[in-house]
Amino acid sequence: MAELARIVGVALVAGLVLGCSGSAADHPEAKDQPRHRVVKCIGVIDAIPELVPGYTAYGADGGFVALPSGVLQLGRSGSAVSGHEDYRFAKFGLLVRRSRQASLGIVGAPDGAFLDYGEIKLGSASALTVGPCDTHGPLCEADAAGNAPGWPCGADRGEWLVWAGGIWLNEPGCVEVLASSDDEAIHVWLAVGASCDAEA
Repeated sequence: MAELARIVGVALVAGLVLGCSGSAADHPEAKDQPRHRVVKCIGVIDAIPELVPGYTAYGADGGFVALPSGVLQLGRSGSAVSGHEDYRFAKFGLLVRRSRQASLGIVGAPDGAFLDYGEIKLGSASALTVGPCDTHGPLCEADAAGNAPGWPCGADRGEWLVWAGGIWLNEPGCVEVLASSDDEAIHVWLAVGASCDAEA
């Protein structure tokens, strides 16, 4: 009986240490929990006035996020030192209206899919949040390219801000993403190296 009490006590202490140290997210029991990251406004690479061809806006009043509507091509593989050498990267810009906050979460995909935007650690994010970015970030000066002072440089060119990044998959597939903002939540299917005709 004393041995059982000792085992239970050790388990409780270990649980408290994991919970307080912040390393619980790496515990095997937490592997199915979404890993959420906030992508910083300073990572914006462009501001555009309207959507580029091949993108669809989602949400009321012209949309809060825009995602690719065609089949994304799988490109480079993960490096051997990353632990994700069996994964391939599909690159696409994430477009978000600068006055809105947008969250993306992978809810259905080939095993182990993850997003890669901003300063996200490789393999860590199945969910992310960006924006709003209308008043955040460093100011910039007017330049010869015609960018007006303000943030981000050239933000006066339009309402859609662009982040560079994409998604990693270990096999081609259709990725179901939940896009949300305020009281809106929309399911979007991304065709990554394979068609999504059956799901869309």
